[in-house]
Amino acid sequence: MVTKWDISTQTKAPVEKVIEYFSHPENLPKVHPDFMKSVTVKTREGDTLTFEQQMEMMRRKIVSQNKMTINRAEKQIEINTLEGDGKGSKITMSFVPNQSGTAINYHAEMELGALGMFAKGPAKSAMEKTATEDASQLDASS
Repeated sequence: MVTKWDISTQTKAPVEKVIEYFSHPENLPKVHPDFMKSVTVKTREGDTLTFEQQMEMMRRKIVSQNKMTINRAEKQIEINTLEGDGKGSKITMSFVPNQSGTAINYHAEMELGALGMFAKGPAKSAMEKTATEDASQLDASS
């Protein structure tokens, strides 16, 4: 069962800095230690990389293999879950410059499996918290 939602947040950081921040998922466990346990980049070829991430939600370990594609021209990053928990999930982040900095728009299409009905709320809440923490981190370094 695919569950979809959209989340938006704002940062003072310029688009280029926002894209650079998200281009290094290996740094995310430092920003989100409650949720993101580890990220290991397996390959990096230009603006395409594959990585393994280990997370924890609802006292359950979640492990997935992901592919990230960075499209700088369109100011967008797409992350597809290729293997593991959430296989088939897709998150698209688009970055829109504005007078205040950059709007970060997340579109999630999450494959939550049999527990989808129970996991939808916690998964969306975790993503909202992550988005707020990312914006705060970007603001602090701007």
